[in-house]
Amino acid sequence: MTDYYFDNKEKDAQLKIILDEWLDTPFKHHCGVKNLGCDCIHFAIRVFEEMGLMAYTKDMIPDYPRDWHLHNTREALLEAIFKHLDVEQIELNSNVHINGDIILSHYGQASSHVGILYGKHVYQSLTGLGVKRIHFDDQKFKKQMKFIFRILV
Repeated sequence: MTDYYFDNKEKDAQLKIILDEWLDTPFKHHCGVKNLGCDCIHFAIRVFEEMGLMAYTKDMIPDYPRDWHLHNTREALLEAIFKHLDVEQIELNSNVHINGDIILSHYGQASSHVGILYGKHVYQSLTGLGVKRIHFDDQKFKKQMKFIFRILV
């Protein structure tokens, strides 16, 4: 049996607190400061940093234009997940999702958006809206989902 990081009740409770603290942080490209501004990737990294899963470094995320996903097919987010976290991929159509699962969505030519699952919602930073939680079964959102990953212990 595989052990998952968020199977631990204390870590699960801590994740919920941290995610809720980030709610309504405005969207700001290439930024990751709670209550001041963040984009989706910086939001996810900062949450996982607060959880003790990784240490953020300035060179972790190279500078990128807002529309990089429209002109590139390289799965940079996918590569980064495997580089910085111990994860396993979960079937997209699986009905067995747990808190802390990482959702990658495909916009343009590559996966270009990340969110974190908690309960029946995906917490994510959205252009023009900031950090919000969107229901996992939202058809517009679900149509774009490309990968789900679970963090291992």
